Amino acid sequence: MVCSSEEKLYAIRDVAEITGVKPVTLRAWQRRYNLIQPQRTEKGHRLYRQQDLDTIREVQSWLAKGIAIGKVKGLLGKSADVEVNNEVRTLEEVETMLSALSKLNRGKAESLLASVIKEYPLNLVIEQFIDPVFDALEMVKGSLRSLQMGLFQTCLITRLALVIDSENKAASKGKCLLISFEQHREAESWIQAAKLCEQGYHTTLIDKVDDVSGLLEHEVVDSYSLIYLFSNKALAAKQVESIKMLQTRFGERIGCSEVIEKLHLTE
Repeated sequence: MVCSSEEKLYAIRDVAEITGVKPVTLRAWQRRYNLIQPQRTEKGHRLYRQQDLDTIREVQSWLAKGIAIGKVKGLLGKSADVEVNNEVRTLEEVETMLSALSKLNRGKAESLLASVIKEYPLNLVIEQFIDPVFDALEMVKGSLRSLQMGLFQTCLITRLALVIDSENKAASKGKCLLISFEQHREAESWIQAAKLCEQGYHTTLIDKVDDVSGLLEHEVVDSYSLIYLFSNKALAAKQVESIKMLQTRFGERIGCSEVIEKLHLTE
């Protein structure tokens, strides 16, 4: 944060931490949609005023209501009570993605995914784009379902790997070892990795694990401030036993996904 005699000015990383909107997304909102216009230092670095932060939060509120990013500018400054005719809150790009996947058009799918991840906050990308695409693909009949699902996961993992690599370079909360029990829809593990990166952790993913007991005596644990165990499905009794042993030994350094917590660790 930079202070002037008149008002506080915030660097882009400060704004990202305050609002939860990634720097790459803030730049896209400025360049492509002209939603915010930060000041610049002599070296060209962006500086944001409180007014800009207020605008960013307003943009977020409209996006949360299902408004496409390209339509937000016309709503800025208007009452939050404006009626939104969008009962199903999914991004318009969902249909375009499903069309690309039905044609097995990887180039189009990759391009669209890159654009969505750049222009929207991660939580909205997951809730209003990734989840609806997965839900729609589950309804596809016949042999094309597997091909389309495979293509979407491939494109998604490729793009999220780039996001994670970029976010890791700016990590501020220490190192996190993410261990995933997921055996089939591996994209879910990468989505969780992206979430942890967004929280500020330098995240390393180990995927498709079925036994974590080896961590109990492994020196690698000392290198991480957080060991996060992930699954979206129920685990076997032996796996749960290992998790409880890890919690007993390492305490708050062990984190677990919501499904693991609710199914196995809540008394």
